[in-house]
Amino acid sequence: MRYPRWAHLDYGGVLVGLVFVALSMTPSMLPRPFYYQGAVSGISFGFGYALGVALWEVVRWAVRWRSEWLTRWGWAIILAVWGLAFVALLHFATEWQNGVREVVGMPPIDGGSAWLLVLISVAVAALMIAIGRGLAKVYRRIRERTGDVFERRGWTSSTAATLSAGSVMALGLLLAWFVVSTGVVIFLDARWDVRNDAMDPSIDRPTSPLRSGGPGSFVAWEDIGSKGRDIVGKGPTVQQIAEVTGRPAIEPIRIYVGLKSAPTYEERAALAVKELERTRARDREVVVIPGLTGTGWLEPQAIDSLEYIHGGNTAMVAAQYSVSPSWVSSVFHPDQSIQGTRALYQAVHEWWSGLPRDDRPQLVLYGVSLGAEALLQMFDDIHDLVGGVDGAIFAGTPAGTPLTDALRASRDEGSPVMAPVVSEVPQVQFFPDADAARRFSGTWAAPRLAFLEHANDPVVWMDFSIFYRKPEWLSAGQRSPDISPQMRYIPVVTGVQGLADMAMAEGVPDDAGHRYGDATFFAWIKITGDGGLDAPALERIRAVIDSYDNEAPIGQ
Repeated sequence: MRYPRWAHLDYGGVLVGLVFVALSMTPSMLPRPFYYQGAVSGISFGFGYALGVALWEVVRWAVRWRSEWLTRWGWAIILAVWGLAFVALLHFATEWQNGVREVVGMPPIDGGSAWLLVLISVAVAALMIAIGRGLAKVYRRIRERTGDVFERRGWTSSTAATLSAGSVMALGLLLAWFVVSTGVVIFLDARWDVRNDAMDPSIDRPTSPLRSGGPGSFVAWEDIGSKGRDIVGKGPTVQQIAEVTGRPAIEPIRIYVGLKSAPTYEERAALAVKELERTRARDREVVVIPGLTGTGWLEPQAIDSLEYIHGGNTAMVAAQYSVSPSWVSSVFHPDQSIQGTRALYQAVHEWWSGLPRDDRPQLVLYGVSLGAEALLQMFDDIHDLVGGVDGAIFAGTPAGTPLTDALRASRDEGSPVMAPVVSEVPQVQFFPDADAARRFSGTWAAPRLAFLEHANDPVVWMDFSIFYRKPEWLSAGQRSPDISPQMRYIPVVTGVQGLADMAMAEGVPDDAGHRYGDATFFAWIKITGDGGLDAPALERIRAVIDSYDNEAPIGQ
């Protein structure tokens, strides 16, 4: 029986690809549902297949011996062995994932949906092979045409034709990537812009003059944007704060300047300062400048908890710089977050510096994810940061942020990379979880800077180098108990797993992955004070914050 050409697979490619599939099922930082595991396994098979094809070509070139028996029965043996191995792997994969789920506080799963893993992995693997064969076919065509050109010129070098075809192929792929990605981003930006303008009927325009978009505000309600309207239109009321704390409260100030409120970063920052003056923010205990995510979102647990702790005697001032999710902003618009955040900080800092030194609010920074990175990128070094604020919280700062990398590099000898101690900068403390922030009672110089970094947050620890280099946090003596002891570093595969973990980073309970709401609560107390509240009042606030809906907003 003759099979169509596309159905022919390579021995070496299939063998190595299946090994990569087995390795891809090993645990990583966060639990993966079966449908995600199917995608990871399929992509891993694609990489393994490409490597196996190359290795098998070398074997065939080096070993001239051929076995007719192997040619006839080889595929049957491979399929039989791997069929049995795959059944065993599904069992182990379920156990491995349950081990990771236990670490992050999620209930166990059974193997009932394993068929999803098989179907999705086969489909993704087939797509990867099809793409690879398509690229190989294009390469061969280019090489043939290149060879013809060399022959007409009297050159017969096969090496020259190969290098020339490879160069043309690489340039073509780069051009195709640029054209396709640019087109996709333009299309998606238009859609996100529509979403940013969408009016949620469940959120009413503020009736308080202490909110942007409310009476007397310099910011039009329609221009604030959907994420901004969600922030200024919600939050604890005076009555709720007083009821939880058991003490009189005042209404918190929330200022938010939308992307369409003014045309430039500087004009939006100036508008924010006008709002600070209008609302008399100078009279508050704490003024917070948050670093927003790409869409302009802020974690409600973080900003609400500060308002509860200080009885509403706070002001938050934010300015939107983008409508795109953080990953899009980071990859395709990397300067937007830094420029927008810097313009706001400089304008607010200048306003704040002009107030009487002994009668002005604390100026505090707060950022999560891309917002934390943008805040940190504003400063030349840690000493510049220390001299510019009264305190700061940076939660889930993305891997590769220069300032955090520099701090980890200068940590005390013997200090773990996932919970570094940096004695030479006594204003800095790293906290791997909420309990560490709660229990801390050591020396901490002012202004206090808190870095919240969960050991199982892939956003913090997974960078591109993980595809080819074992990270320090998986080395002996460095591994955190919040990482499965069964996780092992595997080149390429761990990188693919890391991409999947990033997609699931917010789909876990608080105090795990990329969720920092409860840890931020304790950090506020350490940095801005407890507002004069006793332990029972603080515990009531924490209970309220913990009761927030845990459904993670994806794509912020």
